Amino acid sequence: MANVSLTVSGNQITADFLMARSTASCGPAVAGSSALGNLVINGQTITVTGDPNQTVTLPNGSAIINEQVPSVVGTSGELTVNALHVATHDAITGQQLADVLLSTVDAKIDCQPGSPPNDSFTSGGGWIPAPTTGRGTFGVHAGTQQGGGHLVYEDHNANFSVQSTSITNFMGGCTSQIEGDGNSSAGAAHFRVTVQDNGEPGSGDTFKIEVTDPTQTTVFYVTPVPVTLGGGNIQAHNLPCGP
Repeated sequence: MANVSLTVSGNQITADFLMARSTASCGPAVAGSSALGNLVINGQTITVTGDPNQTVTLPNGSAIINEQVPSVVGTSGELTVNALHVATHDAITGQQLADVLLSTVDAKIDCQPGSPPNDSFTSGGGWIPAPTTGRGTFGVHAGTQQGGGHLVYEDHNANFSVQSTSITNFMGGCTSQIEGDGNSSAGAAHFRVTVQDNGEPGSGDTFKIEVTDPTQTTVFYVTPVPVTLGGGNIQAHNLPCGP
């Protein structure tokens, strides 16, 4: 998720981007993390430690950063990760006012013999130095499972943005290519994104995007070469990427 700005029961929350990651492997074992760029709550910049379940107290509730809910039973493992979980309640009655989850992922595995292989998918979020000046922020998720995935990208200085309406093609791997259709500030659009996972926790990962009209004849926006992330992470799940 990129360019987050919302108010939850009177609490103003903004962030450049939010991303959650979760993996499950045979053992079984689970692991996860979250990335939050420039998180500000009620005017205060929050230092994100990276620890699971970091809690920020609100006047009427709490905000949990990198919330992790694991379950490992027998041959199965599952981990749900929420980059940010905001819950508020009425100070007098105690009644819940809001329960908001931002950037949620879930990974699970069954290690019994004969279980089907995990779906291949790639996710990421963060920012890159934009082709003009300033930053381009993005969030992306796509995989082999049908019916899902998304892309959002915004170049703030160029006043250009694109958001997917459908993912039409996915080629997985440590270098993944994602294509789809969407809406951009220049009109209806087709996009092609190439991301590379160079290992954890995101050092050296790259992002490249090209946005055209739906017929792919007019280029609306392009990063000519893969650009190393200034912040954030790309993860090709269930693959040993990087050095």
